[in-house]
Amino acid sequence: MNKGLSLVEFLVSITISSVLILALVSMNILSARSYAGVTSTWYCLQSLRNTLVTLDTDLAQCGCLMPQDLKIAPAKDQLFIAGLPHTSSHPGLKVPGKYPPPLYSVVLSSNEHSLLLDTVDIDLDSVPDYWADLGIITDSGPSIVTHTYSRGNTLIPLTSGATASVGDRIVPAIHYELRSDGLYRNGQLMAEAIKAFDAVLSGNILTINLQAGYHGTLKDISYPFVLR
Repeated sequence: MNKGLSLVEFLVSITISSVLILALVSMNILSARSYAGVTSTWYCLQSLRNTLVTLDTDLAQCGCLMPQDLKIAPAKDQLFIAGLPHTSSHPGLKVPGKYPPPLYSVVLSSNEHSLLLDTVDIDLDSVPDYWADLGIITDSGPSIVTHTYSRGNTLIPLTSGATASVGDRIVPAIHYELRSDGLYRNGQLMAEAIKAFDAVLSGNILTINLQAGYHGTLKDISYPFVLR
């Protein structure tokens, strides 16, 4: 004859089942938190790595055809690196045969909103070397070419920065800027996880301080570059 469960046995089985379910739920929560933490850490480290690789590439060609005293211009949450990135519409600067480096333009006239240059083709290859959202470095300091600039025009409108003087040398520069939604390079978002960006120049040592953040995880790095 089969006996049914007694009330005590039923309550004991319910209790054991509840404990097992609670243990499984707790393990699942811990695993999810652990996975989220690992993912956030990986995302932060990957953002820092990609940023440093890009900076290293830009700094490796820094000023190789430019005046040596116009290589770098740090500013608050910004960095200007003399040179030009290779793009689909620009092959990069070339060493001209007739006029050897250093390559630069000269300011013919200026006001607080724009500069008039003697040339926008500093390597004489018939390709303009200044374009919208690119940075510039002059003897008076750095600035940014406005988004409305028409490539090839010797009158260059500026968004902000130092007002150059007549006779100043000027070179195009790769422009890094920290904004509220991440780190931008020449007006394009390159690392949304970057939350802090600082550049300090001491002699020929440029120290880049970066912080990446994602879902509450923060990772910091300070990296020195030796300028040659």
